[in-house]
Amino acid sequence: MGTAQRNNRLFFGLLALLSICLGVVCLLAFTTGGALALRRAASNQRATEQPTSLSSATQLPKITLTPTPGTGASVTFLPETATVPFAGASQTPEAPATTQPEPSQTPEPSLTSGPLAQDAWCVPWNSKTARAQVLRVIDGITIEVELDGKVEQVRYIGVDLLEYDQDWRVWADSTEKNKQLVDGKSALLISENADKDAEGRLARYVIVDGVFVNLEMVASGYAIAQSTPPNTGCDSLLLEAETQAITTGLGLWAPTPTPTRTFPPPSATISAAGDVVVVKIAFRGTPWQEPEEFVEIYNSGVSPVELEGWSVRDIKNHVFVFPRFVLGPGQYCRVYTNLYSRQHCGFSFFNPAPIWENDGDCAYLKDKTGKLVDQFCYE
Repeated sequence: MGTAQRNNRLFFGLLALLSICLGVVCLLAFTTGGALALRRAASNQRATEQPTSLSSATQLPKITLTPTPGTGASVTFLPETATVPFAGASQTPEAPATTQPEPSQTPEPSLTSGPLAQDAWCVPWNSKTARAQVLRVIDGITIEVELDGKVEQVRYIGVDLLEYDQDWRVWADSTEKNKQLVDGKSALLISENADKDAEGRLARYVIVDGVFVNLEMVASGYAIAQSTPPNTGCDSLLLEAETQAITTGLGLWAPTPTPTRTFPPPSATISAAGDVVVVKIAFRGTPWQEPEEFVEIYNSGVSPVELEGWSVRDIKNHVFVFPRFVLGPGQYCRVYTNLYSRQHCGFSFFNPAPIWENDGDCAYLKDKTGKLVDQFCYE
């Protein structure tokens, strides 16, 4: 084969190879371009069909409603762009998702949370607690509750009523104060050492609406501090509250105008008996029995005086005889008509009716031999 023939065959081979490559390139270009054209055409078709589909749908107008106050009703509106499905379309509406709230658990009463811890710090931290509903207020220190499906009487720990005997006014005032604090409310009952008192009532510290009721009754002047062993955790706190109530004249300790007298300064030449004088008579008490009436004596001397066997009496001969008691220098003591006050020596006639006349009376103080030591009259 000659050189010219070989050159011709090589030329035609290269030409055929070039044609094949060119064909492949053209095929790829055609395929890609066609796909792009089809995609563009589909996009244009959707763009041109959109007005038709929207016109086929019913637009929902925007609605504004003014709710009636207090109805509590709620209305849910569709958004402005929402459309009604085409006629003939079968769609099953999905039920709105609802979340079931988890049941809330009532926390156990705690002595370390809330306003309880502010005043009831004296209650032992490991005390047993229970929640009860107050059904009835019996008096200033006793209530009736429903506890675990049973009706129980509860006696406040560490407190007592002022002595009132037949004076229903004192009882009524104390009871009314207790009603204001607890009546019809849920109460937290806290036990201490002894579960019940001598009369079979539950002995409890009581918390209502964050108020330490035992303390509040004493601090407001409608009960007195009274230790009830073995439940003595709050004795000092309650006694301090009683002292403050008496000092500031709160509640049943509120002062009333009383006649007073002046007396000369102490003299070393006066006998011990003569140092004790009557300085005050509070003759206007709470109607009707006026138990808070009192006569007050004072040791104006510099030496203590033994009062055992001494007496104080009025014109109508209501007599109080002093037990063994030493009246210190500068000390005051009161003898109430029908109250007990440890703060003022704890003396009382325990008389169910008033003693000191409103239109005038006299107090006669005699020693144990019957000798008149002092007298004080008013008109």
